[in-house]
Amino acid sequence: MTTLDRELPGPVADWLAHALPAAEPPFTCERISGGYSMLTYRLRDNAGECWVLRHPPAGHTSGKAHDTDREVRVMSALAGSAVPVPRLAAVGAAADPLGLPCHITEFVPGFVLADATAASRDVEPAALRTATEQIVDILATLHSIDPDAVGLGDFGPRSGYVARQLHRWRSVIDAAAQPGTADSVARLHSLTGLIESHLPASGPVRIVHGDYRLGNAIVGSDGRVRAILDWELASLGDPLADLAALVAFWQPPAEAMLGDEMPTTAPGSITVAEVLDRYRSRSTVPMDGFWVYDTFASWRLACTALRAHARFASGAMDDDRGLERFRVACRSWIDAAERATTAR
Repeated sequence: MTTLDRELPGPVADWLAHALPAAEPPFTCERISGGYSMLTYRLRDNAGECWVLRHPPAGHTSGKAHDTDREVRVMSALAGSAVPVPRLAAVGAAADPLGLPCHITEFVPGFVLADATAASRDVEPAALRTATEQIVDILATLHSIDPDAVGLGDFGPRSGYVARQLHRWRSVIDAAAQPGTADSVARLHSLTGLIESHLPASGPVRIVHGDYRLGNAIVGSDGRVRAILDWELASLGDPLADLAALVAFWQPPAEAMLGDEMPTTAPGSITVAEVLDRYRSRSTVPMDGFWVYDTFASWRLACTALRAHARFASGAMDDDRGLERFRVACRSWIDAAERATTAR
C-alpha cells in the first residue's frame, strides 16, 4: 500500500483490531500530515478514541529520515522521563498487512503551531511565551539525559556528528551547482572550510533530536508542551547542534522560509537572546564555540535549499516560481551563516 484511505482495507482493519485490543472497531483513518519523510494519520475507533499511525512513504523505507525503528526506540527510551513523548501503543513490520513498517501512538490533544498564523490563532501571547520557554527547557532536559542510562548508548556513533554532515553535504553542494548559483556554491565551500577548521575536536555526547523546533511539538491552549514529535532523525551527537538548529528556525527572514513565518515570530514568543540565556541557565553543556554550530545550522539549511533549487532546475519539479524562491532562500541562509561567523 502507498497511502491509507478513510475506510481501511479488511486485512489492515483486522490487524489494527489485534494491535489495539482496547479499541472498538471499526476504524476510520484521516491523513493529518505527510511528505517525503513520514506520513501521519489519525485513527479513530467506533467509540471516538484516537491514535496516531506513522509510516514512511512506499519505496522510502531505508535511510534515517524514514526509519520508524529509530522513532520507536527513542520514544520507548524516553517514556517516563521529563521529556514528553507520545506513548507507543503498537509497532508494525513490513510483513504485516499495511506492507510498511509503522508505529501507533496515543493521540495527544493540542495544537501543532506550524507557523505564525497558527500560533496567533490557537494560543494567546502569554501561552506562546510559555510554549517557547518550555521548548527550550525540554531541550536542556533532553541533553541532560545520559544515553547509556536509558539504553541508547549505541544509538549512533559517539563522535563526528557535525563532521559527517559536512562531508556528506560537500558532495551535494557540487552536484547541485546550476547556472546562477556559482556565487552561492563558492560561499558554501568557504563556510565549509571555516566550520571544519573551528569545529571542537570533542564534546559531550548526548541524545539529539535532529529537527528540534516548536513546530515539531504539541502545545496545549495554556502553552504547555504536551509532546515532542518527529524523532526519525534522532541520534547521538553534539547537543549544541540541536540548539543551533532551534535558534536558526526561531526568527529567520521570511525569504529563507519561502515566505512562511515561523511560530516563534508571533507575539508572545521569547527572543533568540532569551533562548540562549535560558538554555545556558538550565544546561550543563558548555557553550564555548557556539558560533560554529550556529554557522553550521544555517549552512546546512542553505545546502538543502540549493539541492531543492537543483531539483527544480532539472525539471523534476515543474514550477518556475519554486526555482527562484529556493535560489533566494539559499542566499538568505548563506547570509545568516556568514553573520553567525562574526561572533568568533
